[in-house]
Amino acid sequence: MLWNSYMIHPLLLFRSHLSPSEKQQLDSCQILTCVIRGFSSTLTIPASVPILPHLKTRYPSTLSIISRQSSRRAGTRFNSRGIDDDGNVANYVETETVLWMPPGITFSYVQVRGSVPIFWEQATGFLPGQQKIDVTRSSEATQHAFDKHFEGLELEYGAIHVVNLLSELKPAESELSAKYREHIRKSPLNQRKGLSDHALLRATEFDFHAETRGPLGYGASTLVKHEISHSMDGFAFFLSENGSAIRFSNEGQALPMGSSTVLQQEGVFRTNCLDCLDRTNHVQNIISSMALESFFLQQGATLGPDVQLRHSTLWADNGDALSKIYAGTGALKSSFTRHGKMSIAGALADARKTATRLYVNNFSDKARQKTIDLLLGRLTDQRTVHLYDPVNDLVSTELNRRASEYSFTKSIKIWTGTFNVNGQHLGADVDLTAWLLPELGTNDPMIFAVGFQEIVTLSPQQIMSTDPSTRKTWEAAVGKCLNSSARSRGTAKYVLLRSGQLVGAALVVFVREDVLKEIKNVEGSVKKVSDNFESTAACLTSVTRQVFPV
Repeated sequence: MLWNSYMIHPLLLFRSHLSPSEKQQLDSCQILTCVIRGFSSTLTIPASVPILPHLKTRYPSTLSIISRQSSRRAGTRFNSRGIDDDGNVANYVETETVLWMPPGITFSYVQVRGSVPIFWEQATGFLPGQQKIDVTRSSEATQHAFDKHFEGLELEYGAIHVVNLLSELKPAESELSAKYREHIRKSPLNQRKGLSDHALLRATEFDFHAETRGPLGYGASTLVKHEISHSMDGFAFFLSENGSAIRFSNEGQALPMGSSTVLQQEGVFRTNCLDCLDRTNHVQNIISSMALESFFLQQGATLGPDVQLRHSTLWADNGDALSKIYAGTGALKSSFTRHGKMSIAGALADARKTATRLYVNNFSDKARQKTIDLLLGRLTDQRTVHLYDPVNDLVSTELNRRASEYSFTKSIKIWTGTFNVNGQHLGADVDLTAWLLPELGTNDPMIFAVGFQEIVTLSPQQIMSTDPSTRKTWEAAVGKCLNSSARSRGTAKYVLLRSGQLVGAALVVFVREDVLKEIKNVEGSVKKVSDNFESTAACLTSVTRQVFPV
C-alpha cells in the first residue's frame, strides 16, 4: 500500500543498519514520510441522534470510511488491467467501514475490490464498442498467478466470497466471467473449508446490468443480498468494547464488558465489475449496510435513517474519489448511492462523466501512467539514489564478488521460427512436426516462439477488423504438435503463454509447464510497419474508399 516506497527505500535501507539509539535519533527528525493513496472521510453523528437504546451519552459518535489503494499494480484505467505474475491485480482497494460510539464501542467491516485476476488487456477507443478486451494468456499459464492472488487474500482475511458483477449480455465481459469461473473451480482453496464450515473460496455471479433493468432500476441491485446473506452471517464483523460499555446477552440481560475484542471478522467479500468502480462501489455500499444492520440487530436496535444517510453519503464520496484516481472522473450512478434514486440531474451528470472519461482515457492517461511509473520506480532507465554507507558498501561488494558461492545461473534453450502460410487455412490437424521438432534430443526447448505471416488475406475488411479465428487455429496446431511429442517422450507439456496478431502477422509463445513459475513480467506491443510501401498505400486507399465513399 506504500506509494513512496521506491523513493524512501535508500533511507530505509540506511536506517536498517543503524543502532537503536541512532534509529531513534533519525526518526526524531521526521524525515521519513509514508504515503498511501485512496480515500478517508468521517461524519459526526450528534449525541441527540439515538443510535443504540441502551447507550445514554453526551458525546457524538463517528462514522468513517477508509480506502487504501494498492501500489503493486498501479495505473490508469486502460493502462492497468488484470493480474501480474506475483498475484497483484489492478485497482485493488481495501475499504473499511468504522463506527465508533462512546463510551467505547467500535464496529469495523472490511471489503476489497480488484480487477478480474487473469491476464487481460483493453484498448482505448472513442466509442464503447471500440474498447475491445483481449485475454493475453491461456488458462494453464494463468492459474499459478490466480492461485497466488487468492492465497494472499486467504492469508490476510480468511475465507473469500467473490461477487462478480460482469454482464452476461456483453460478449467480452461474458468471456472474462467464464474464464474467472474456470479458475475458481480449479483453485485449491475451492476444495477446502474454513471456520464455521464455510468454503474458503466461493463465488456469486450477479449480472448487475441485467438485474437493474426495468421499472425498479438500480433499486433491484438489493437482490444481491439474498445471494450473499449466508457468507455475511458467517464472516461476522469486528467489534470491541471497553470496560464502561455494556452489551446484551441473548436473553436481554445487560453484561458489563472489560476492554476486549468481542468479535473478529472471519472472511471478506471481493467485489469486481469491469473497472471495479461504479457497479462495484454501489454493491459494496449494500454489503457495508448489511454488516451495519447485523451489528445493530445484535445490539437490539435497528439501523436508523440518520446513520443510513451518512453511510450512503460516505460511500458515494468514496466511489467518486476512487473513480477519479483510476478513470479521471467521479463514479457513475453515484446519485443513486447518495440519494437512493436516479434523478434527471444525476443522469445528465453521468453523461458528462462518460464524455470526460473518453477524453481522459485517450489523451491524458498515458502521461498520468508515466508519472505513476516514475513515482514507483518502474521506468527502465531509473536508478535509485545511493547513500554512502561504508560498512554496508564493503559487505555488498564482497557479497557480489563471491556471488558464485551462493547463487547459480542456468542456460535455457529457446526455439524460434517463422512461417509464411500464404493465407492457407489448413486446420488444427495439420502436422508441424517436421518444422517444429526436427531433432530435439534430450534437451527440450523451454520456450517455443512461433511466428506466422499472412495467416489472413490482406483485404480492407481484415485490416479494419482482423478475425482472430485463424490465429487460434494455428495456435491449436502448434500446441497439439508440441504436446503430442511431449506425451510420447514423457516430458512436461507446453502451454500457451501469450499470443498476438497484427492483421496477417502473428506471434505465439509456448512455454514448458514446469518453468511457468520462473517467468514474470510478460508484456507485448505491436507496431504497424511495412516492407512494401506501395502495397500498403494501395490497401489503405481501398480501405478509405470503402469507409468514406466518394
